[in-house]
Amino acid sequence: MRKTIILLVLIIATIQNYGQDFAPIGAIWHYTQWTTNPNVTSYKTIESISDTSINGIQCRKMIEVERYLDTTNVIYHYMYSENDSVFFFAQNDFHLLYDFGANAGDTIVLEYFNTGFGTPLQMIIDSTGTILVSGQERKIQHITCGDGFVIEFGNHVIDGIGNSYFMFPTNDLTMNGPLRCYQEDGTNLFINPFHGGYGWNHQDCEEITTDIEETTNKERIFIFPNPTNSIISIQNIDRTIEYKICNMSGEIVVKGITSESNEISLAGLANGIYFIELKNDNVLIVKKIIKN
Repeated sequence: MRKTIILLVLIIATIQNYGQDFAPIGAIWHYTQWTTNPNVTSYKTIESISDTSINGIQCRKMIEVERYLDTTNVIYHYMYSENDSVFFFAQNDFHLLYDFGANAGDTIVLEYFNTGFGTPLQMIIDSTGTILVSGQERKIQHITCGDGFVIEFGNHVIDGIGNSYFMFPTNDLTMNGPLRCYQEDGTNLFINPFHGGYGWNHQDCEEITTDIEETTNKERIFIFPNPTNSIISIQNIDRTIEYKICNMSGEIVVKGITSESNEISLAGLANGIYFIELKNDNVLIVKKIIKN
């Protein structure tokens, strides 16, 4: 009996630990990004890139990158976790976003966000359970959060990952979400099981399409080696195509047309993270590449 109790305590502790180090550096979230064009589905990412300090509080600097065809927009967020709670920075102060320690019957008040009735947004924890993420069980909260016509916030919150729709509550007129996938440095990719489809093939987290119907049957395009120290090779294309390589700020650093060998040199670029855009007929594909 004593061994059983100890084992149960260890399991519970393991399930509850992830929120205490929310957004480890290198963690990246991929979200579907809708557009005003019904034939265009893009994606955006939020990535934890560094430690910093604001108002004397140690926090994580996060970069949100929006992509729409040839346009890239960058937004920075600052977040920190304490015990099981996660806070984000806005209007010169930190505000509560998640409480991974909350249980069924609890209500979390997200005072920064207002409903259409002028009252603070409330997150009601309907029930809790566990979900498998990269081979580890994590706590999941099944929630009710939103007023039904102005602001919404998905139905699931996963310990250490956040909401299954978008990182923050969204206005119904915005085009964020749902979460496609999440990955921490050195761990397996977590594919969001709650929003299958939604304009992407549930395989390529970084897919951008300009014709949903054609993309269903398009060949998968692969880039290797990735990471690379000099040359990348593009596989599964049978002709030359246009490409552009952008840095994390959205600036184009290399562009051209692929050669017969389908190889592209990154020799002139500094080490870091880049995005390559490949235009194949009416399909625009964007992939992240790392030079080291």
